[in-house]
Amino acid sequence: MSALIIFDIDGTLLETERVTVPAVQRTFAAHGLPVPDHDTICGFFGKPVETYEAWLAEQCPPGMAPQIVAETNALELRLIGCEGRLYDGARDVLEELHAKYVLAVCSNGPDDYVNEFLDAHDVRKYLAAARARGTRYSGKTEMIAEIKAMDLGRPIIVVGDRHDDIEAAHANGALAVGAAYGFSGPGGDELGGADARISSIGELPAVIARLTG
Repeated sequence: MSALIIFDIDGTLLETERVTVPAVQRTFAAHGLPVPDHDTICGFFGKPVETYEAWLAEQCPPGMAPQIVAETNALELRLIGCEGRLYDGARDVLEELHAKYVLAVCSNGPDDYVNEFLDAHDVRKYLAAARARGTRYSGKTEMIAEIKAMDLGRPIIVVGDRHDDIEAAHANGALAVGAAYGFSGPGGDELGGADARISSIGELPAVIARLTG
C-alpha cells in the first residue's frame, strides 16, 4: 500500500499572504479604518476561521463588523484565483508525489475557501480526499482521523507549517513534516515536534522517500 500524504494548505501549498493580507487591508482602507499590518494578519494564518473572524470584528466600529467581515471574506475568495500563488515548485512536487503516493488536504479554512483554492489552482485532481474544518469538525485531529479511516494508504505523513498539524499527525499515529517556510514564526519553534523539516517544498519528495524507505 502506498503512503498517504496529507497537506495543510495555508503556508504549505498556498502563499496565503498574497490573498488574505490584501483582502483585509483593501477592505479596511475602503471603509476609512486603520489598516492592520501584514505581520498581524499573517499571525492568524492556519488558525480556526472563527478566531480570525473574531479578531477582524474587534477591529471594526460597533455595528459594522458583520458587513466588513463579509466583504473581506468575499474579496479573499475573489483574490484566491487572480492573485493567489502556489509556492514555487509546489505543482511539480504534487505531480511527482501523486505518481507515487496517495494525496489529501486538510485545512482549518471554511469550505468555500478550500473549494475555491482547489478549483482555482487545479489541485483537486491530485487528491483522494479533502477536508475543510468549516463548522463540522473540532480541529485537524478529527479531520485527519476521518481521512485515516478511509484507509487510503500507509504510512500517513502530514505536511504543515503549524503546531496543530504536528499535534494532529501524532495524535493519529502519523508522521509529521514541518514546513519551515510557512507561517510558524521566527525559527519555526512551533515545529519542534516534527519528525522532519523542510525549508522549501522542493525538499519534500526526498524527505518522503526517506520516511517511507
